[in-house]
Amino acid sequence: MVFADENEAYNTYNAYAICKGFGVRKGQKANNSKGVLRRCTFVCNCEGHSPPIPPHEQRDVYRTVKRTGCQACIKFKIEDGVWEVTKFEDVHNHPFIDDKQKHLIRSYRHITDTSKGILTSMTGAGIRATKAYSYLCDEAGGSNNIGFTLRDCQNFLQTKRRNLICAGDCQGLINHFNYLQSNGSNFSHTFQLDEEQRLTNVFWSDGVSKLDYESFGDVVVFDTTYRTNKYNMICAPFVGLNHHWKNVLFGCAFLMDETIGSFVWAFRSFLEVMGNKAPKTIFTDQDHAMANAIRTVFPNSDHRLCIWHIGKNATNHISHLLGKPSFRDKYWHKVLYHCESEIEMESTWKAMCEEWNLGDNKWLDNMYRLRHKWCPAFGRDFFSAGIRSTQRSESTNSVFQEMACKSMTLSEFVVHYEKQLEKMRNTEIADDFECARGKPYIMVENSGILQHAAEVYTHVIYRNFQAEFLYVLSEHVLRSETDGPLHTYIVGTGSSERKHIVHFCPSDSTISCSCKLFEMQGWLCRHALCVLTNVAKVTNIPSKYILKRWTKVAKQGTYCEDVAQSSHHAVKSKTLRLKRLMQLAFNVMNDCANHDVTEELATTTLLHLRSEVTKKMNSLIGKDHVDFLVEGNESEYVENRGIRVLDPLQRRPKGVANTRIKGATEKRKRKASSCVEGTLHKD
Repeated sequence: MVFADENEAYNTYNAYAICKGFGVRKGQKANNSKGVLRRCTFVCNCEGHSPPIPPHEQRDVYRTVKRTGCQACIKFKIEDGVWEVTKFEDVHNHPFIDDKQKHLIRSYRHITDTSKGILTSMTGAGIRATKAYSYLCDEAGGSNNIGFTLRDCQNFLQTKRRNLICAGDCQGLINHFNYLQSNGSNFSHTFQLDEEQRLTNVFWSDGVSKLDYESFGDVVVFDTTYRTNKYNMICAPFVGLNHHWKNVLFGCAFLMDETIGSFVWAFRSFLEVMGNKAPKTIFTDQDHAMANAIRTVFPNSDHRLCIWHIGKNATNHISHLLGKPSFRDKYWHKVLYHCESEIEMESTWKAMCEEWNLGDNKWLDNMYRLRHKWCPAFGRDFFSAGIRSTQRSESTNSVFQEMACKSMTLSEFVVHYEKQLEKMRNTEIADDFECARGKPYIMVENSGILQHAAEVYTHVIYRNFQAEFLYVLSEHVLRSETDGPLHTYIVGTGSSERKHIVHFCPSDSTISCSCKLFEMQGWLCRHALCVLTNVAKVTNIPSKYILKRWTKVAKQGTYCEDVAQSSHHAVKSKTLRLKRLMQLAFNVMNDCANHDVTEELATTTLLHLRSEVTKKMNSLIGKDHVDFLVEGNESEYVENRGIRVLDPLQRRPKGVANTRIKGATEKRKRKASSCVEGTLHKD
């Protein structure tokens, strides 16, 4: 027999071997003086004997001996590229593999490109290798038909993971950033190195995130509670709130430590990338170094402490008081959420400390000194988009909940970050679609203001506005005064002692309220709406009190299609072509699987198509316009070729041991054993 090349020869002999019940290995090869292959041998996988391992080199891994010195083989002579069989030995000294076990033979197992693509996509979406393999087994009709084992699947994914960081984790990360930046997608990144050229800090943001910041960058949440990498570096995302009341990512940083210098560098990098536009309000946790850095970089921004962190810290310091409703409801929740003036907050705090004798509580003293950063009475002049609530903080903390992994490399995290970014943007597109296809349900049909709000606001913002508007039914104008063009109204309810002052100028529709809800959240309060609807008989919301960031056209005029398209083309062209072909092929294959006749037709057509594609690929080799042979290599996109970026040293988190945590029973046994040993030693 003769064959055209090595692959045809090997595949033919391997198919014969699998059918009979043994595996195949490639044996010795012989070249002539010019280095051209002349002889080649394929042997049985039981050929030869395993080398002996000295006792001092023995490993804990148990390995079975599979080689028996089998002489079965096939030898080829190669001349002019033609492989000719010169010897065929078919006598084996071992039993053949049973039919039920043939799919486990090593030479039979092979992961196809299609399976590799599916495994990569599923694991990239957060599905574990075991479940991805189980899915492929179900699609193939059982593990004996899939062509590889779970261990092969895990080895492939591990190899792919190693190849991702073959140049070094941080060097590969910088290469990836340079690759994105070179594609014209308005991607930006910056990093810092120490004296040993190890990465210390890095920040990045893409073009779409910058455009999102143009529309929604008035409020930023900066959180540093994540440790999602094996270097224990601090993951610090810059998070905002879009017009659908959903989280939006403006950028992300990795910091080596929580010092003033690191935070100043991160904030300055963020400010430079965002065109030196500082946020109006920035929310953080209670960190002194962060506060000092914000005071340096964002001196005109209002620094607010997240209520979620305040409440969490309160459970650690005054838990004995929070369990008492007379303290929690009367004082603590009031100063935390409901005080509308500084005088009210001061009097409530003083009464709380006197009634519960809290003058010596150091934590409460510290919180009182920081009251202008967390108490709502001190932040009503600054826009906060309603991000002072616990619910918003919790949703911010869950942005990366699927990414947390202490062994994750930085390159892997960036891949997950990009997927999370894509997921959030797809959610925003779906929300825009819902707003474009219809109006929300209007509870008060005859209200012109609600009709107007339904037209301009997104659905979720309209629901918030409508909830505020319904309170107008319980509000009444108790007293009014006129001073020239300015009208002053005292608005309140019969059941509440709290009164609000509303100033209204009919000439230019200027209105303001002492509760300052519009200044904080961006829509009119119930008190102003009471005056507009009941007194001024206004049917539309004044244009100056419609914040564009809450409307359906919040991103109109800032969103650039070129940036979106350039970000889209940053994806490798082969991946895009494969997705398009798979979408088309899936529908065809789904129809062909309904009957044996259609299956046979599909098989015949696919075999013919495969032959035609192979011929076409061979004819296109070497032409300039063909890009399917070589995809873009990110390792080539290194701007600073003279700088080698090294990985940070791996650090163990504080208080976390690198061993299994012992249970209480084991600890008691250990303690008892130590006591006995100590007693015996003493005697």
